[in-house]
Amino acid sequence: MNIYSDERLINLGIISGTVGRDFGSARDTKIAHKIFESLGIPPSKILGLKQVHGDKIICINSAKDLEDYQAKEIHEADGWLLSLPQTGVMILTADCVPLYLWSADGKYVSLTHCGWRGVVQELPKKAAEMIKTKTTEKLQAYIGPHIKDCCFEVKEDVASKFPKEVVIQRENKIFVDLDKAIILQLTAAGVDAKEIQTGCHCQCTCCNKKDFFSYRRDGTKDALLSFIYKV
Repeated sequence: MNIYSDERLINLGIISGTVGRDFGSARDTKIAHKIFESLGIPPSKILGLKQVHGDKIICINSAKDLEDYQAKEIHEADGWLLSLPQTGVMILTADCVPLYLWSADGKYVSLTHCGWRGVVQELPKKAAEMIKTKTTEKLQAYIGPHIKDCCFEVKEDVASKFPKEVVIQRENKIFVDLDKAIILQLTAAGVDAKEIQTGCHCQCTCCNKKDFFSYRRDGTKDALLSFIYKV
């Protein structure tokens, strides 16, 4: 099973990563549970949400937060802020960006589902700012597998919503660099650019059919699983 993760989180004792397509589509709950079980994580400890391409972030930082979460059947949001031990969170992606963000001591971790709409709504920046209200530790980030600027072609109406420096004109087509857009937001929120890791272009979900699902490429609902579990 291929898992794309950041060694800095592993060194903090936090189990996390984006699981490649070789294990199957994580939109199937049974497959998602098998993934967690294979990693020694109780599936019952993993929290999910209904992704809506917005900027809402759910905080699970106390037993009361967890109780409030469990009291509601459906949660519409696109991000998590987590510090409660023995708890995990997950999102699904199939071209959108799984953004991992955490305090250097590992106390606070965030996982956000950053589609282009979420990026336009500054979800990455909001996640960073939310952690900064909790701690004075420096922040670190990992941008997981997603559609890269080689494949993320858009029309002018979408391109106009992004800063000009992330819009690329190539062969009479328009592309957007989501990596750069997210990095601009994180640095604006005070994250040192040196602390932000991105995957190489082999981690373009649209280019790499062998390893990743892609909605843009295939038009299916198959999805990759991204998760964080605090031991």
